[in-house]
Amino acid sequence: MIKTLVLPIFLVLFITSVLGGAIGGVLPIGGFFQSPIAHIQLPAEAIPGLGIYNTSLTFWVSILVLLLFIFFSTKNLKRIPESRLQSIAEVIVDFFLNLSKSISGSEKGRRFVPVVLSIFLCVVVSNWVGVLPGVGTIGIVESSEVVYKHKEHKVDACHNDDHGSGHNSDNKEKYFECDKALKEHLVVFNETFLGIKYLPPGRGEIKYDPTNYDLDSPEAKEARKSGVVLVKDTLKLDYEDHNKALVNESKVIEGVHKGKTAGRLLPLFRGANTDLNTTLAIAIVAMFFVTYWGISELGIKKYGAKFINFSSPIMLFVGILELIAEFARVVSFTFRLFGNMFAGEVLLIAMMFLLPFIGIVPFMGLELFVGVIQAFIFSMLTLIFGVTAVADHSEH
Repeated sequence: MIKTLVLPIFLVLFITSVLGGAIGGVLPIGGFFQSPIAHIQLPAEAIPGLGIYNTSLTFWVSILVLLLFIFFSTKNLKRIPESRLQSIAEVIVDFFLNLSKSISGSEKGRRFVPVVLSIFLCVVVSNWVGVLPGVGTIGIVESSEVVYKHKEHKVDACHNDDHGSGHNSDNKEKYFECDKALKEHLVVFNETFLGIKYLPPGRGEIKYDPTNYDLDSPEAKEARKSGVVLVKDTLKLDYEDHNKALVNESKVIEGVHKGKTAGRLLPLFRGANTDLNTTLAIAIVAMFFVTYWGISELGIKKYGAKFINFSSPIMLFVGILELIAEFARVVSFTFRLFGNMFAGEVLLIAMMFLLPFIGIVPFMGLELFVGVIQAFIFSMLTLIFGVTAVADHSEH
């Protein structure tokens, strides 16, 4: 009975997802789940009051999850595993032990396993945590006052010496540009009785019109029917104030959304590997251990001869290429992982906008798979570079 209901229920949910998102928004009955597409930026956002970035917070959560997995999988070790966690842990460890042995060609390959396995687990868990619902969508609403501070340079560029004249008809274009510079990516939030703010479904983005500030125009009335927040419905600039502060901070002061909170969502959590700093740090750690393995096996003199060798012009040139390759590996490590995970984040945000609710699930599954592949590639290359580092030039 249950099995026969699975397909119809899935079809109903999927159709609801299509109709409720931006794709269904073109229909009169659609768009009821639609919300503004999230603001996407390369740099990680700093969390006010904590002094850390949201990608760093996500990374530490990932480390905590990994430590919990290690703790519970090794809590009651048995020669014949009785728990699923111990079985999973043993499968992973055995896989990397056999992989290291096969690539290095000897039992000495076991020396690489602790680092290579640690990198794999760290990367895969941080990739998976970044896909969880709520990452990138749950956070703090930045008031327009805070947004202003972040965009002060943009406002200063269009202000020049026009304090106090922004509302004159002769300066309407300049007023609009300053206004838009501040209100980029601002949205209006509903608020519960507990003070929790959320994006109301079925609402469009803030729209800007540099030539028409008439709230009673047919265009404005039509826009309101679809829940669009017009520029004059949101916040106003006070050009009389030498500090160019915003009136009423983050509250809508007129229009259909009067009294609601306007601001920008600052996610508390964001995929750790969508930040270049995180991927660069992991890449540096990986190459540090590659260098350490090489020096510990060959000695600093013999290992250094791979990069600085005056025995012949050819060997000198080869050494220079090897040195460049070492730095290129760090860059390659960094951007490969960052590029794939950031692209995945953009894909999920886009699909959440187009197909909210159940329609995004297949893409989340795809990102989980990509997260494993990228972690395996990162750890596999670390292993290969380590094996290469401990070999003499005569061996390769």
